Amino acid sequence: MRVRAKILAAGTILATAVLATAATSQTVSGPSSGLDITNDQTQTGDIFSGQTLNVVDNYDLLKVETSSHGNAAIAGNTQVDANLSLRQVLQGNVTASATVNGTAAPEDYRNSLGTPLYMTTQAVGNYGAGTTTEGKLVSRTAQAVSGVKVHADTQVNSPNNSIYGSGEVNTTSVVNHQAYEVTNGRLESTADQQSAAESRARTGVVLHYSPSPNLYTASAMNNYYGSNSTDRGSQEHTVTQGATGRTESYVSANAGNAWHMAAQSDAAANTISLYNTGGSLVTDTSQNNTGQVQSMSVLSGYEYGEMHSTATGVGNSLTAGNGDKYVNIDTEQFNTGPIDVQASFEGHAGYDAYVSAEATGNSAYGYACAECEADMTVRNTQVNNADVSASTSTNITGSGRAIVSTSRAIGNTATYYVSGNGKP
Repeated sequence: MRVRAKILAAGTILATAVLATAATSQTVSGPSSGLDITNDQTQTGDIFSGQTLNVVDNYDLLKVETSSHGNAAIAGNTQVDANLSLRQVLQGNVTASATVNGTAAPEDYRNSLGTPLYMTTQAVGNYGAGTTTEGKLVSRTAQAVSGVKVHADTQVNSPNNSIYGSGEVNTTSVVNHQAYEVTNGRLESTADQQSAAESRARTGVVLHYSPSPNLYTASAMNNYYGSNSTDRGSQEHTVTQGATGRTESYVSANAGNAWHMAAQSDAAANTISLYNTGGSLVTDTSQNNTGQVQSMSVLSGYEYGEMHSTATGVGNSLTAGNGDKYVNIDTEQFNTGPIDVQASFEGHAGYDAYVSAEATGNSAYGYACAECEADMTVRNTQVNNADVSASTSTNITGSGRAIVSTSRAIGNTATYYVSGNGKP
C-alpha cells in the first residue's frame, strides 16, 4: 500500500527531492489589500540540461545537480488574500542528463569517486507551486502536455573507483506538478492536469567498492498534485487528472563489494497527496490513467553486507489525511493502463538481501484524528480494467545469511481510518 508523502514546502515535489527553481519561474507578492494573479505560459521548443564529470580521485564531496523545466510559476501571499489563475501548456521535450565517470585504473581501485557522492537529476514539464500564510488563496490551475518526452537520466560509471562516505543518487521526472503549503490560512483550489507525455526516470550505477550506506532512486510521475499544512488551516480541493502516456522508472545499481546499498524505483501515473494539520479537509477528485506504468529495480553485489531492492508502481493514487477531525473525501479512480513492477537482486557471497515489488491499479488512503472526535465522510469509486503484475527475483551464487522477498499485486485498494487514543 502506498502511503502519504507530505509536501514539506511549496518548492518540493517529494520529501526527498527538492526541485530547483527554473529561470522562467515567477515569484509574486502583493499589497496589503490583496492580490490577483493571472499567469499564462506556453512552451513549444525543447528544453535540455546536461553535464559530464570525469573523476580520477576525489576525497571530498562530489555534488552534481541537473534540472530542466518547461514552464514554472511560484506564487505566495502572506497576511493578504489572493486569487491565482494559472495556465501552463507544454509542447516540447524536456530532458535532464548527468554522468559521472570514475576513471581510476584497475590497480587504483581505492581511489575515491566522492566522499560522499550526491547527484540530483530532475526533468519537469509544468511546475506550479503556491504558499499562503495567514490569508486565503483561491487558485484555479490548468496544466496540459502533448505527446512529448519528459526524461531524466543519471549514470555513474565507476568500475574501479570507491565511495567511502554515505550518499545518494536521485533521478526524478514529472510531467505536471502542482503543490501548495498552507500556514494558518485557507486554500480553495481547482486544478486540471492532462498529460499525453512519456515520463521516464532512469538511474544507473556501476561501482567497485563502498563501506558506507548508499541510496539510488528513480521516481517517474505523469501528474502530481499535493498540499501540506504546517499549522492550522482549512483546505478544499477539486482535482482532475488524466494520463495517457507511458510512465517508467528504472534503477540499476551494481557493485563489486558493497556493505549497505539500496535501490528504489517508483512509478505513478496520477498522484494526489493531501495533508492538513488542523481545520477541515474537503476533496473532490477524479483520476483516469490509460497509459502503461512500469517500475524496475535491479541490484547486484558480488560481495555484500545488506542490500535492498524495492520497486513500486501504481496507476492512480490518492492520499488525504487530517490531523484534525473533519475529512470529506469524494474520489473516482479509473485505470486501464497495464502495471508492471519488477525487483531483483543478484549476489555471490554476503549477508542479507531484501527484495520487494508492489503493483497497484488504484489506491486510496484517508485518515482523521480520532481523539478529536473524528468526522469522516467518504465516497469512493475504483475501476481497474488492466493487468497488474508484480514479480521478484533473487539469485545467490555463493553463500548468504538472510533473504526476505515480497511480491504483491493489487487491482483496487482503499484504506480509511481514524487514529489517536480517543476519549474514555
